[in-house]
Amino acid sequence: MHLGKRFLALTLMVGCGFPAMAQSHKRLLAYYPDWVKSGNPSYSAKNIPYAKLTHILHAFVLLDPSGNGALQIDPELIEPALNHNAHKAGVKVMISIGGADPAQASAFATIAASATLRAKFAKNLHAFLVAHDYDGVDIDWEVPNAPEDTNHCTMLMEALRRELPAPRWLISMAISADPRNYGTGFDVPALAPILDFFNVMTYDFAGPWMDMAGLNSPLRQDPADPEQVGSLKTSMDLYNRIYGVPRAKLNIGTAFYGYQFDAVQNLWNYCPKGDCSQTNSYNYGMYIKQRVNAKGWARHWDSAADSPYLLYQGPGGKDGFITYDDPVSTAMKTYYVLGQRDFGGIFMWDLSGDYDGKSQDLLNAMRGMYEVLEHRKF
Repeated sequence: MHLGKRFLALTLMVGCGFPAMAQSHKRLLAYYPDWVKSGNPSYSAKNIPYAKLTHILHAFVLLDPSGNGALQIDPELIEPALNHNAHKAGVKVMISIGGADPAQASAFATIAASATLRAKFAKNLHAFLVAHDYDGVDIDWEVPNAPEDTNHCTMLMEALRRELPAPRWLISMAISADPRNYGTGFDVPALAPILDFFNVMTYDFAGPWMDMAGLNSPLRQDPADPEQVGSLKTSMDLYNRIYGVPRAKLNIGTAFYGYQFDAVQNLWNYCPKGDCSQTNSYNYGMYIKQRVNAKGWARHWDSAADSPYLLYQGPGGKDGFITYDDPVSTAMKTYYVLGQRDFGGIFMWDLSGDYDGKSQDLLNAMRGMYEVLEHRKF
């Protein structure tokens, strides 16, 4: 049987039941951003299949842009049903703070540079966690830069740990796939003892910032990639073998979205005039799924990267390339991260991305392989 089909078959073997697994030592995390409640289709606390997860990372609480240590809390963010339902199912819920907005990075840098502001921020955060019944915090500082932020970033996390001691409180950080190139201010070996786990953002290896069509979140690095931008495996090797982070503290990410490169005929083709800035991001559930071997698109498989992609082969002369993950590649990643490499967890950005109004195929593939491995007791 073809390897991809074998992995998909394994996910189907576990049947339809998904009992809660909060006692498992492996993690299956989901980022749940507050704005998806207003998406089409809407996705809210009532749609979350809690029994398929161990942790939910609720995004985002924002820092006051002035960097004064205060929190900005959108009233629409708070969903009492989220934490109530999660805790009833034995699932931990952490609040994620920050995000990719440059104003948030600036606020983090200001707070981290001052002992007074670090303590103020930690106390404000503690009060928020208690008031809304969260289990911890995920810091999403994108990104600290060396040398000015390096020590300050570590001191900020130390201040949070003093205010939020383990094991009562969980602390994690979202971190780039390769801090040697992006996020140079992360001192990974110094941060590792402070944190409960890292969430390594092993996606966005390709996108509109590129000059060529590549793979968004490949399991392995394809030798044919002219730019050798990386993969899940190269990031896992970096964090565990070079930075020396214990495998149990590493969660590896996958994407429930992809990118469509227009006017590109194949993988590794350059965009017209080397400009891919018109490339757009689309969720799997409501856009990409409908184009798999349909609407003029044909599915292909990069066997070196263990990653699917779509090429437009329909009428109208419109070339196109879509990089994405499907149930097969998602199951393979879960097997590789949790089973073959014995890392602590796997997560996705974001939970709603594969929802088509009825089902969540990618989440089911993750959970299915998770259960196969659990029955093997990892």
